[in-house]
Amino acid sequence: QTLSLSLSASMSKMLSRIAMTNSIVLLLFSFTFLEHGLLFQRVSSLGINYGQVGDNLPPPDKVLQLLSSLHINKTRIYDTNPQILTSFANSNIELFVTIENQMLPSLVDPQQALQWVTSRIKPYFPATKIGGIAVGNELYTDDDSSLIGYLVPAMISIHGALVQTGLDKYIQVSTPNSLSILQESYPPSAGCFRPEVAGVMTQLLSFLRSTKSPFWIN
Repeated sequence: QTLSLSLSASMSKMLSRIAMTNSIVLLLFSFTFLEHGLLFQRVSSLGINYGQVGDNLPPPDKVLQLLSSLHINKTRIYDTNPQILTSFANSNIELFVTIENQMLPSLVDPQQALQWVTSRIKPYFPATKIGGIAVGNELYTDDDSSLIGYLVPAMISIHGALVQTGLDKYIQVSTPNSLSILQESYPPSAGCFRPEVAGVMTQLLSFLRSTKSPFWIN
């Protein structure tokens, strides 16, 4: 499952300062930040990750039937598989698609990002409810650390492409993070980011704050 945290301006500023000082409070529940304090909310939706690596996998239309029968209303896929995007059209399930890690260097270019959104997202929306784009997956803990520097610039370009196509009001841009980005997690007051990602986390939090996008944790 993915934990989604919505950041208010004041809370995002606080987390940015925390990142710069290499410390963080570990949050264990899904919640919404308010300007003054925290409001814990009852879970209103249930989602799963829809992987496609395996043998004898059911076709997307059968998966849709299964998810609907289980009252699953949010699903994340690890690419932009056109068969899945087409099969989930006119359903009540909101899809979150993923940009593969290796694509990030090319998508730093705004024109490449616009072409990606135009070809991978726009043909399916709004018939298919696409609620978010995951730019990369757990990039801060990926074996190839050379891609980290491309993450936030690629997110900025993808968001810019959504603005150009008028989709930014409906589709959010973020990136899933592993809890292993934390060097220490207990006790929460002693929590800290790993030194090699602390600086980049500040850039990420700044982007999420400016676009009112959630912070995702796998």
